[in-house]
Amino acid sequence: MQNLYTRTITGVIFVALIIGSLILHPLAFVAIIYFIMLAGLLEFFNLAGNNEVSPNRPLGLVAGSIVFIIPALAALGIISPKFTVILPILIFILFVAELFRNKPNSLQNIAFSIFPIAYISIPLSILIFLVSSMVSNDQPHWHIAFSFFIILWSHDTFAYLTGMVIGKHKLFEKISPKKTWEGYFGGILVGVPLTKLFAYLFHLAAGPASSITPLKGALVGLVMAIIPTLGDLGESMIKRQMGVKDSGTILPGHGGAFDRIDAWLWAVLIGFYMVLWLWV
Repeated sequence: MQNLYTRTITGVIFVALIIGSLILHPLAFVAIIYFIMLAGLLEFFNLAGNNEVSPNRPLGLVAGSIVFIIPALAALGIISPKFTVILPILIFILFVAELFRNKPNSLQNIAFSIFPIAYISIPLSILIFLVSSMVSNDQPHWHIAFSFFIILWSHDTFAYLTGMVIGKHKLFEKISPKKTWEGYFGGILVGVPLTKLFAYLFHLAAGPASSITPLKGALVGLVMAIIPTLGDLGESMIKRQMGVKDSGTILPGHGGAFDRIDAWLWAVLIGFYMVLWLWV
């Protein structure tokens, strides 16, 4: 019971920070997501360090920050998109830096320095595009991103509740013993109509000429409902390989930041392009 209370309080604070910053201003949202990204990177580097690998933590955090900040600011129109051309150079900088570190397992060190940047920093930078004018058009900047989070959290909640109440058939028992097919479909049954509802509301707000329709919303919702569980399973596979249950302890009752954003990382990549393809 104490753990449930702690988990609930932490969850409420976490959601309040995300939604509050989102509505307040795009830059406030960027700041919150940036600190979540840093925490996730640091947790991943620490996990790798526990497995006889030596990722370049300082340079990895700097590179991850640049990979996040430049696209995020470009998405908001604060800097020119041409600055994104420097991002691939960071990979070679990590290679060169490894030459001077004199650490064993150089290839693994480079791989574990680059992978979390690709897996965490890039998807979270794309998340900022959901509050950009490219996606929001004439809508308030926070509408699409707000819908994204509500759909993800609703999917996760109903998948958990459905699995707890009627879950019997294991989804991927070797990777995540608690996940069931019943919970998986329970999340989908909530995610699809919820996305359709948001699309309908956006359509009403934008008027008859809007390209957003409930049918397109249902299609986006179907994809968005399928993907988060795969993201969660992907992170579970990584943690199982690392031999840990949680990525960290920064969120009492929930584990680490990486544990909380695992579904975001997959969903935002697919969801963003689905929105561009169908809605914008």
